[in-house]
Amino acid sequence: MRSYGQYCPVAKAAEIIGDRWTLMVIRELLFGPVGFNELARGLPGISRSILAQRLRHLQRLGVAEHTRPDDQRPGGYRLTPIGEELGATVRSLGEWAARWVLQDPTQAELDPDLLVLWISRHVDMEALPDRRVVVDFDLRGPRPGRYWLVLERPALVSICFEDPCLDERHYVYLRAETAALYQVYMGRLLLRDAVDDGALDLSGQPDLVRAFSRWFTWSHFAPVVRAASARRASHPEPG
Repeated sequence: MRSYGQYCPVAKAAEIIGDRWTLMVIRELLFGPVGFNELARGLPGISRSILAQRLRHLQRLGVAEHTRPDDQRPGGYRLTPIGEELGATVRSLGEWAARWVLQDPTQAELDPDLLVLWISRHVDMEALPDRRVVVDFDLRGPRPGRYWLVLERPALVSICFEDPCLDERHYVYLRAETAALYQVYMGRLLLRDAVDDGALDLSGQPDLVRAFSRWFTWSHFAPVVRAASARRASHPEPG
């Protein structure tokens, strides 16, 4: 990115993260270490050449690095300690947008692949039962999708695009419009309300269905979204 020609910390920060996709790459690296293909999957719409350019840019500045796997940790791209300090900034920006500008998703933003990926990053492993479970997502809408999220303590979280074909006692079936599940994930709609209203259907093993609401923490921004919705409800804008 070209320099703003200003001796100002805000200008210097904008020169580092102001290019299109750079901040989104940093968002994904907050979940790292992550491989190149996984990064691309979390950034639909970015070309591989642009992703490579942004990664090189962040590496040159000491914000990110690429490591090889060893006995202690997996390989891939990750933030350096300098880059990790940006985590609070990224979350603050997201919280500001969640509080003031986030509206219902547009049709173009309803990406079931991305939604299931995000959900898979917010699993409360301690809340899972003592057996492997499979959440069968059947998402409907303009871009329908079918996914099987395999979960097992202490650390297995795997997205499958074919049924792993376990015994029925391992399954929960979730049927919903993609838009409705986005609303639940982002905190604009409570899970129990989505089920009660028929916007989301849960079925399967009764003990798993009862426990399902405890397995996911949903978006980091969901509490902010819920608070903003409550504020708007209690103080509607005039006119």
